[in-house]
Amino acid sequence: MRLRPLPVLLLLLTVLPVFADNVYLANGRKFEDVMAEETATQVRIHLQSGVLVLPKSQVLRVETGDSNLGGFLQRKDSLKKSPATRAADWVELARWAESKQLAQAARESALNAAVLDPHAPGLAPILRGFGYVLDESLDRWIRYEDAMRRKGFVQMSNGQWISQEEYQARARAQAEDYAQRRADRQEQARAARDERLAVLTEIALTKALTQPPAPPYVGPYAPWGEPVIFLPGFVTSPPGKHNRRSPDLFHLEPTFGSSDFVRVPGSLIQGRLPGSHH
Repeated sequence: MRLRPLPVLLLLLTVLPVFADNVYLANGRKFEDVMAEETATQVRIHLQSGVLVLPKSQVLRVETGDSNLGGFLQRKDSLKKSPATRAADWVELARWAESKQLAQAARESALNAAVLDPHAPGLAPILRGFGYVLDESLDRWIRYEDAMRRKGFVQMSNGQWISQEEYQARARAQAEDYAQRRADRQEQARAARDERLAVLTEIALTKALTQPPAPPYVGPYAPWGEPVIFLPGFVTSPPGKHNRRSPDLFHLEPTFGSSDFVRVPGSLIQGRLPGSHH
């Protein structure tokens, strides 16, 4: 009787338990259930998300134990190297990784299965759980966000997806609301300025009304002791008073330009010069 070869995954499940490592660092941190490779100067720590390389001086010690992650890494490496690997083998490994709480390992295995066969049995529930959808036009699994964008939807800040038309309508409404609020702020600022100006004007008027009137300006006193009042173009003494020593020098008549009007030299007002006679 001819023996049929066992599936690759069954062979992998029969391997001996893989040892795990707990890496303790000098800063107090530690990495549990990982695979560590030590060299003379470095320690390579294999994580689900990649490989972390640290100087050996930062590592206190490495303790060995059973490792689910180590088992996954070995099985993944074997599947990649085997030409007989099928999509079903990757799906089975993804299920096993999920049962061991290795989420990233399960996602990686499911995506490897999707490359070989996007319609492999049991694949859809796993990938949908990680936010992937099957794009019929591309015939491959892509992230839900990418699928929505390909359909013309836009994701809002709250995670909601809306159409392009609704997004543009919301953008216009937001712009109009912003413009209105800006106009309201400008109007409020203008009203505040007008109110301040009105208050300052009222204060100035009140101050002007409450202050006593300024006295008329009286110029310097003439040699004979009487004040001299300055008017544009001529000089005169107070009305009704004349200098006895020089009665004709500041004797003025009410009519400008008359022959008796005393004109200051350089003035354009007509009249006789001081010292001249009729």
